[in-house]
Amino acid sequence: MLEDIPPDLLVASIEPYIDELATSRELPSFAVSLCVLRYPDSGPFLRAALKRAAAGTLLDREDERLFFRALFIIGGRRDPLGFEPLLRLLRRPQDEVEYLLGDANPGHLPRIAAGMFNGDTEALFEAITDQRLDEYARDSLLGTATFLTWEGRIDRERMIAFLRRFDAERLAPDEEVIWYGWLQAVALLGLRDLEPAVLAAWDRGSIPPKMLERREFIADLERAERAPEDIQRFKDAHLGYIDDVVVALEDWILGDHFVDDDVSDTDVLDDLGTPTDERLPLNLPGQPVVNPWRHVGRNDPCPCGSGKKAKRCCLAT
Repeated sequence: MLEDIPPDLLVASIEPYIDELATSRELPSFAVSLCVLRYPDSGPFLRAALKRAAAGTLLDREDERLFFRALFIIGGRRDPLGFEPLLRLLRRPQDEVEYLLGDANPGHLPRIAAGMFNGDTEALFEAITDQRLDEYARDSLLGTATFLTWEGRIDRERMIAFLRRFDAERLAPDEEVIWYGWLQAVALLGLRDLEPAVLAAWDRGSIPPKMLERREFIADLERAERAPEDIQRFKDAHLGYIDDVVVALEDWILGDHFVDDDVSDTDVLDDLGTPTDERLPLNLPGQPVVNPWRHVGRNDPCPCGSGKKAKRCCLAT
């Protein structure tokens, strides 16, 4: 798409395309792509929207939509100036954060945060253990730290010390999803020395039940030991960076929009593209409205039988 952009659009004002990010109910793929390409011009507008979200001062539905699309662009362009306001946003009231991020939280937040990381490892670790944050946000940030450690942007020994402290000081309540992220970090980083701590955490009941079998943890650990430089295991865990902002936003739209099957999407779809009251499956335009998830809440057990919460399982993928 971008190779076909007329030269004059590369120097024209970026503001009309920023406005399109805010006003277009459909994903404005061209405007997103242009803002990615011309990030030196679009970045100040996009970061300003993120800062308003972090301060709780978004103006209206259109500003919320701009913020949400900006989040992906800032992360996709790996702009470290987004990291500090992102952490401030995540410390806002949990209902507010969940409303603004929706299912982008467990599904895309690890990659958004990795792209924004500014090198402040201590701030990242503090956020992971800050129980003012939603447990899924903390789990996502732990996934971010795990990938950044593998990549070398976080010192490996410092990460190991943090994982040991997390366990020794029980820095999260038992059965919170972040304990799954903790054992995943051990497995993905190939930390065989921490295997006894993981098994002990299982025995005492810290690991959420049914999220992972012990044999699967061992297999993941062995996989990391066999091919420590292979990034594929991180991709399989939905960790890494956003490689294509438009694709990431399309993935969120197709996988995570929800409406009730008794109400048309035009009745309840808000300006973010998510329902104003209930967040149940949204059928694509022109398709019959069929909702196999009726009466399944985001925090209910996933109907697939995995034992995970719905928003952490099928809704997240």
